Amino acid sequence: MPIIISEERFLSQGRKFAEQYAYLAEKFPEDEYFQKIKRVIKAFGTLYAKDKVYAVKQLNYLEKYQVFFSEERRALVVQMISLLEKLILHKKLNSPKK
Repeated sequence: MPIIISEERFLSQGRKFAEQYAYLAEKFPEDEYFQKIKRVIKAFGTLYAKDKVYAVKQLNYLEKYQVFFSEERRALVVQMISLLEKLILHKKLNSPKK
């Protein structure tokens, strides 16, 4: 079983994203689209244990809203997308054989 990303690393990255989100949400309180990203950040804690379908849903959501952001906010979204891609690859490579 190849390990692309460990659970500890995934969760620590998720906490880092939550901290960055809190800072940016305070810095840009008027951005309605950025406020919607909070639901993805809340889901990060449970995505590692769930099926890859849930990670794909969150990835699609982030890719949809990525175009609305610039600079710091977009950088955060891109980092989140990259982490979700690693998680999806990890889940594909480690899926149980039928």
